[in-house]
Parts: sequence; C-alpha cells; structure tokens
Amino acid sequence: MKEREEYNFLRIDPSASDWALMETAYDATVFHCRKWNDYVRQMGESVLVLEVLEGGRVIGHFVGAFRRVLFLKLVMAPSMGTGTYAQGLCMQIPVTKETRLDIYRQLVQWLFRSRPADYVQICDWQLRTEFVGEPEEWSDPDLEALGIYYNRRYTYCLDIRKPIDELWSNLHYKSCKYSINKARKQGLSVKTVEKEEEIEPFVDQHLLHIQDLLDRKKNLGLPCQSRKNISALCHALFPDRILMMEVLGQNEAGERVSMASGIFANGSAGSTFFTGASYHDYMSYCPNELMVWEAIQALHEREAGSFIFGGTASYKKKFAPAYACVPVMIFSRFSLLLGVRRLLKIGYEKALSILWHLKRK
Repeated sequence: MKEREEYNFLRIDPSASDWALMETAYDATVFHCRKWNDYVRQMGESVLVLEVLEGGRVIGHFVGAFRRVLFLKLVMAPSMGTGTYAQGLCMQIPVTKETRLDIYRQLVQWLFRSRPADYVQICDWQLRTEFVGEPEEWSDPDLEALGIYYNRRYTYCLDIRKPIDELWSNLHYKSCKYSINKARKQGLSVKTVEKEEEIEPFVDQHLLHIQDLLDRKKNLGLPCQSRKNISALCHALFPDRILMMEVLGQNEAGERVSMASGIFANGSAGSTFFTGASYHDYMSYCPNELMVWEAIQALHEREAGSFIFGGTASYKKKFAPAYACVPVMIFSRFSLLLGVRRLLKIGYEKALSILWHLKRK
C-alpha cells in the first residue's frame, strides 16, 4: 500500500506572495492571478494565500478569501459576490485527483486545528466532470467515498486550445455560423478597449446594455455585478488579463450605434465570460454571436485554457461547449452547520451570503 504523503501549510501575505510563480502553475485559472485578487481586495475581501509544502519544498498554493462574521471564521474559495467562479489549489507539479483531494483533506484539518477557519467551502475547477450532453443526474463517487459533503455547480465550458478551424467547424450552423456571417454582412464590428481612458465610457455603455436586459426580464433590481465591481475589475485586469468588447453597427436610420458589449477575463487554465448583454432592439442583427466568437478567437491567441461560460443559459449551446459539473466541497468544524445546511439548502446559501457580506466595507 502506498504510504500517505504528509503536507504542511504556511499562510503568507498576499502582497508579498510570488504571484508570478503561482500564475505559471499548470492548473492556474484567471481566478488565481494577482490582478484578479487585487480586484477581490478592492471589493473589501481578505484574500487568503497558503503555501503547500511537501518535505519543506513548495509544491503549490491555495487561494481563497477569509472573513470573520460573529463567532464564525469562514474560508471561501471563491469568495461570494465578486464573480469569481472557482479557486482553491494551483500546483507547481501535476497531481492526480486522488492527491488533490488528499491535499484538501489535510489543508482543511490544518485550518480547523490552527483555528483560522470554522467553515470551509471550496470550488476547484480541476475537479469538474465534463459531459457531451446534459446528464440527468450527477454525483462524484470519489468525494462520496471520502465522506466529503458537496454541492453542485453547472456551467458550459469550451476548450479553446483547439485549432480555430476546429472551433469554427464545431459551431452550430443555423444558430451560430449563420448569425455570425449575418452580423458581418450587415457591417457590424467589434471594438476592443485598448486604452485605460476608454474603460469608464465602456462601463457606462455596458451598464446600459445590462439594464435593458433586466428591464425586459422585469427585474427592477440592480445588475448582479454593480458598477463598482465592473469598473474595479476592468481597471485591475487591464490590459493583459481582460477583454472589453463592444459591438457597433448601423441601425435602420443609418446611425452608428452600440448594440452589445461583454467582458471576458483570461488565464492559462481557465478563462471566464464575466458579463455580457445587448439591446433587445438590435437582437436581429446578431451582435452577441459575433462578439462571443471574436472573444473566443482573441482568447485563443492569448493561449487561454477552458472558457467558462458561467452558467447554462440555452443560447450558449450554439458554441458547442461541454457541459461541466463542478463540486463545491463543504467542510465545517461544527457538525451542526452541515446539518442546518442540508435542511435549508437554498435558504442556507442565501443566509451564508448575507453573513459573508455582513460588515463588508
């Protein structure tokens, strides 16, 4: 029987962390990079960085966020309300799923023993399972065998490391290729923000697109991401970790107008569609299909890895993505917390979100 490896952990100052080393990890997504976590700090979160050591040698890092609320110490990877999809480990050496889970078990034990945390929640993109179609149901036998309680997240994702010709040929013809070609024939073009002084005007226009979408859905609340969040993200990731795209075209009156916009962030092992929207009046011009395809090409040139769509809206199917099921592992030093969570389910998630943002600066 293989002897179990022993790992040690060391909490380090995020401002003094070797982000350049972490960003070279084979499994580092955009959510592990320094610029993304600078943004998270601007949102009032306390970024948590741990070194993972084996035999005194650093073999990886853990990235998440920490918050103390009332009597609870919460460690969340990722933090809530920032648009961060997944975090957790980024390793300097390739590890198997078995090893990754063993590191997490020892890491959580260390967090509970040294008392930086009472509750830990981790969503690791490397633990996803991908399907060609949507499965009727999904479970992770490895997590269940280890007795790890977990929730589930679902999203579409696309491997944009494939050749562009292959990505194009995989697109659905009627719902995607036709729409992209139609947009081009109508003279639509995609403008990318290239100067920092262009960011704020872009954000203003992007929020107008989002508000139009929310109004159509009769949602009278604010966008999921506030102007503060969107502006902070754009400035923090500019220029090499972000694409801010706006689709311009000529309307029936012959005027040059903004039709759609989107924000995309890139990392070597994981990129994300942060947010996107368009004016309903110009949907027939197919601006969204053109924008997403242009983003895929640009991210491909940046050698990004998996493109995380961040949800399972039906329109995303036209880009021929895989369906990904991602476990959200949950650990608690108090068994009562897990019991309450099982009973309340969705209500618990909302309550935890309120707790997480309580006293937020």
